[in-house]
Amino acid sequence: MLVDWIKFVPALLLLLTPIVWFHQRKVRYRPVSREWSEHWRQILGLGLHTIDFVRAILGGWLLAEALSPLAGATGTWRHAPTLTQGILQLTAVVLQSVLCRERGATHAPFTFVAGLLLGSFPLAISGLAVLLAITVAAGARMPGTFFPVLSIALLAIGLLLGGRPMLPSLVLGAIAAGSPWMWTLLFVRRLVYSYRAKRPAA
Repeated sequence: MLVDWIKFVPALLLLLTPIVWFHQRKVRYRPVSREWSEHWRQILGLGLHTIDFVRAILGGWLLAEALSPLAGATGTWRHAPTLTQGILQLTAVVLQSVLCRERGATHAPFTFVAGLLLGSFPLAISGLAVLLAITVAAGARMPGTFFPVLSIALLAIGLLLGGRPMLPSLVLGAIAAGSPWMWTLLFVRRLVYSYRAKRPAA
């Protein structure tokens, strides 16, 4: 596998830095529920969500561009870039989810996961998957379903538009996209989102 270190190192920094490190005193957490639409102004008031979205797009694109197979590689070595990219995608999402200052909770990195897929996969595939996930989650008033729907949509739309050659990368991307939701099921943790409070926490 060939690695373009000029792109690979920035990609790691962008993707593997936990956003919780930048959650200051005014950042609070609230469970993801049907009533969360009442708090849009506080959610959008936290600029870290925008930063998460942009850095995930850029990091995902840099990571995809940094890895390429060796000429003449066969077997497992031919898939080394795809496997490496998928493992790092999953690691990045898990870091953003599991590291949470709310006890017994998993942070829901909505914008990070959306940005990661948009930067890692063709826009026709990732854009449609993200749009479908947002539509279903908003329409059903069940925001937590964003992650499993996005996972399924990425795999289905990717196979439809990209065909079987994309299957390994789609499976790994789908696992990464659904990991925050799967984590809450496996370890019985609450899914929470971050927002900007009017007053800093004590």
